[in-house]
Amino acid sequence: MSRRAIVIGAGIGGLAAACALSRTGWSVTVYEKATVLAEVGAGLSMAPNAVRAMEWLGLGDRMRAKAQGQGIGVRTRSGRWLVRLEGAELAARYGNAMYAMHRAELHRMLYETASADCTVHTGHRAISIDPVAPSAILRNTDGPVVASADLLVLADGVHSRLRSLLFPDHPGAAYAGYVCWRGIAPAVFADVLADPPVWTDSWGRGTRFGSAQLADGRVFWYGSAAGDEGAYARDTLDDVARRFRGWHEPIPQLIASSRASALLRNDIYYVRTPVPSFTVGNTVLLGDAAHAVTPDIGQGACLAIEDAVVLAAVTAAHDDLAAGLTEYDRVRRPRTQKLAKISGNSARVQQAGHPITAGLRDLAVYLMPRGAYLSAGDDALGWRPPDVPVAQPS
Repeated sequence: MSRRAIVIGAGIGGLAAACALSRTGWSVTVYEKATVLAEVGAGLSMAPNAVRAMEWLGLGDRMRAKAQGQGIGVRTRSGRWLVRLEGAELAARYGNAMYAMHRAELHRMLYETASADCTVHTGHRAISIDPVAPSAILRNTDGPVVASADLLVLADGVHSRLRSLLFPDHPGAAYAGYVCWRGIAPAVFADVLADPPVWTDSWGRGTRFGSAQLADGRVFWYGSAAGDEGAYARDTLDDVARRFRGWHEPIPQLIASSRASALLRNDIYYVRTPVPSFTVGNTVLLGDAAHAVTPDIGQGACLAIEDAVVLAAVTAAHDDLAAGLTEYDRVRRPRTQKLAKISGNSARVQQAGHPITAGLRDLAVYLMPRGAYLSAGDDALGWRPPDVPVAQPS
């Protein structure tokens, strides 16, 4: 008889967990509070470590078909390159380039895979949990529903209510000090981007702008500005355009060509205070609920998919579920909490607003040996899935 798992949350982390667990023999039921299952957002990065995780899930080729491989680079607001690494250089060191894809494409891919083997319920909001049983009480339009299983996976995001039920004294997510806007520009501008493609960050003082080409030729972009929590809440696309007026091409064109109605604005949060454990009884935290990072290191979705793969691998490798969950906590917590700390530090450096601090930041990147810059990503990008068990064919 297969072991049964409940996953709370049908975002990228929750669906990846459903895919991974079902591949190793679990019977999985997913509960999502939204009544319509649709992933909002613009673009995201699939770093070499995430590509390996997708390969473990049997989705490597599908992901590559929907993503654009590229290098990474940093420019000043005037357009001068501080560093530029080609995708081939990343692939030579890490086995894969950096990939950019639309968040909705990744979400759809994971949902289609999960729903083929798992049961997915929308419109179910978790009200309470018993981490030891484990079980959850959920509410839908017909009233309360009690669900129980051998394993309970909590993947309800950076502002996780369920994390706070497990650890009432934890302060929750912390504001990273800046606001981020995201948009999508038409494919016509792909021709004025770097060739071959480079995921590019451009740095100003207290402001940054990034862009990456998607597989269909469109351009994902994001802009950020330091400010208090809730700052610039009423800013429109025109306000964003004014903020980046005078920056190097094609930044003004990317903003001007985007649909105002599709502009996304978010305060940026991360889990700055480490959670004391990723497991309580037979309940586990996964993805942003456990260790949300800022976007500055491009690892949010990547780490969630890693979590899913490791959870499935260690529980398959141990007949004793408790031993498998202990291994999950031992393996995942140090890595992800280290990267969460790095992301917060990176946010402060990259959002530097003082002229001297920003100037020293730019100079340090410009003078860094190319090999040193490439190897700086070893901790994040060099991750590999557990050797056993091998994922079963779909």
